[in-house]
Formats: sequence, structure tokens, C-alpha cells
Amino acid sequence: MSDYYYDDPIEEAPVRRRRIPTALASILILLAAGLFVKTTLAANISINTGVPAEFGQSLAVTAACSGSSILTMTPTSSFTNASGAGAFYFTSVTVSGIPASCNGVDFNISAYNTTGNALPIFNTSSTVAPIWDNSGSFQGGHGFAGSSVASASGAFTVTFTSPVALAANVAKLTLQSVGHAAGNCATESICSIGDTGAGGGIVFYVGASFAETGTACGSNCHYLEVAPTGWANNKPVSLNGSCGGSVGTATSDPVICPLSGTLINTPATFGAGFTNSQTLSASADATSGIYLCLHYAGTDSSAGQWFLPSGNELGALATATVNSILDTNFYWSSSISGVTGIEYGFPYTGSTYSGYSNPYNGGYANNPHSIRAIRAF
Repeated sequence: MSDYYYDDPIEEAPVRRRRIPTALASILILLAAGLFVKTTLAANISINTGVPAEFGQSLAVTAACSGSSILTMTPTSSFTNASGAGAFYFTSVTVSGIPASCNGVDFNISAYNTTGNALPIFNTSSTVAPIWDNSGSFQGGHGFAGSSVASASGAFTVTFTSPVALAANVAKLTLQSVGHAAGNCATESICSIGDTGAGGGIVFYVGASFAETGTACGSNCHYLEVAPTGWANNKPVSLNGSCGGSVGTATSDPVICPLSGTLINTPATFGAGFTNSQTLSASADATSGIYLCLHYAGTDSSAGQWFLPSGNELGALATATVNSILDTNFYWSSSISGVTGIEYGFPYTGSTYSGYSNPYNGGYANNPHSIRAIRAF
């Protein structure tokens, strides 16, 4: 039979029953009564007496922000080898069935031993695992470094990268719902519009998870940051064909042609900017706008992650509250239809991009406009 970590021996039942490997009894979870206000700590899920709960076994609970909606909480333990021995650790917990009424809160998960002391559960000494319900898209909250959060519809799983709490020492779990605590944008990727991102840019888009295929955040991106003013100071410009242009300075963007070669149709879809830029890079020499964007390095390890925005991404930048950092000029996107591309003018006055029309010198490869790199994270 499986090992259960009881002090007293467990006799095997005379009838067949489903066994859960690496199970640990004595974790009993119920939610105490309490009202929820976003700025007030909610009641704990605390230990009960009676029916035992095991790691790997799902438990029905309620949370203050959920009202009458039932949540399901499932703790998990895993075996970690250590010099030929090893032990079972509390490694993750899944909470599901979370309703929209919990949007905006932070869920804080903690574990306690039999004497009521909080146990470090990850990152050597962290006793709280914070998860932010960002409008139904779940992210690590302030202080989550050392854990990771997988988001699903109405559910999340928080996993501890280097778990600390022995499963045998866990006697109680708590789940607290609290008002959201702002995180550090540069180090924790918990950002608001106008924050400085990890790459040194300015955050101009904050939302539920979206896909920016090919980037480090992949299908779980939440933010877009725009390179700061002066990002292309003294970088070369394209003199290809009749483009002309001007070099970027410490206070202005380069006025440049995006490409220098064959045009390929690329979409205006939000989230397509990186793929567009990669696709067009084959037609971009070292003096072109696409090249400058793809080779911008930011201030961290984000080299290779910057790109020319798609039409809809450029539209989001055009209407963002931080667009005052842009020049009062037209800007190119990475979206092309036929021989022209999508451009926006500043100050922005419309609700849609200017379209695929460009009366100057035949279009995308011959007409200089301003260029500004962005990054998804």
C-alpha cells in the first residue's frame, strides 16, 4: 500500500479502494465565514476536525469574494531526491471555479504546522504565495519570485520552483483574498500603464493574457512596452531608393523606411508584430527600420525581443495615455498590404488606423516615417 505519513499505523481496508500515491493525510480545509471588501483581509481557509483530506484530493471550499460559488482547492506533493534519500514536499496547489466577482483580488496561500506556525513554502523563506486575479487572467502577485503561476479559465495553479515545506509538516493551508498589492514592474512583471518595464521602455498596454508568437512570453503575454525616447540615437537610416530619412537623436525617432527589399503581406492583428518583423527581416538590411527594431537591446536581457508593432499594436500605442513620448509625425507599423503599410499620425485623432493608403513614392519601402520599437512581456 502507499505511504501515508501517519504517526499510527494504517490498516488496509478489506475492500478495494482508490489509492492516491504519495498521499499525506491530516490536511483539512474549510473556509471560515467572513465578508469581503477589496481593501480588507478576508477570512482564512483553516483546519477542521473530522473528514481527512489528502494531497492530490480536491476539496470544495468557498471564498469571501466568490459569494455562493464553490471553489475547488487541490494541494499537491512531490518527491524530491536528496543524496540518495529525499522527501515529499508541498509543491503546488490548484484553485478552480473562481467567479468573475473575484476579479482584481490577490489570493494569498500559506501553510502551517501543527503548532500554528507559518511554514516557508518556496524561495527559502517565503511563507505566502501571492496570485493576482487580473480580470480572470491569473498572474504572480507582489513577492511571487520563486514560484510560477499557470492561468486557466476560472482557475490557476501555483507551483513552487524550489519547494521548502515538507509535506509531512503541513497541518493546515490558508487561502486569503485581499486587495491587490502593486508589484514591481521591472523585476516581477506586475505593471501599470506608464511604469518602466524590465527592458527600460514605457508600459503602454496592460491587459489579460494575449499571444505574441515567438517572444519570450509566448501565449501568456500581458504587457507591451515602447522603447524610450532616444532609443535609436545616431543609428543609421535607409537611403534606399527615394526613401531618404533622418537619423534618430536623443530627443527624436529616426525617420526611416521599414524595408529595403521585397514586400511580403503581413497582418494588422494585435499580437502579430513580432512575427511580422521576423518575416520581413529577410528584406531588411542594416539601415532599415525593421533591422533597428529587431536589434534593439533595451536595458536588460531583452535583445532579440523588440520589434516593429503591428497595425493594431501601433493603434494601441497611438491611443495610450503615454503617447506624448512620440514625435508629432506619422509612424510605420509592420503590417503590409500590397505595396503599402499601415501608418498612424500624431497627435492621434481617429479611432482606426489611417489604412493601407500611402500616396508618397510608391509606399512602404520608399516613404520615410518615424519608427519606434516595442516589446511584449
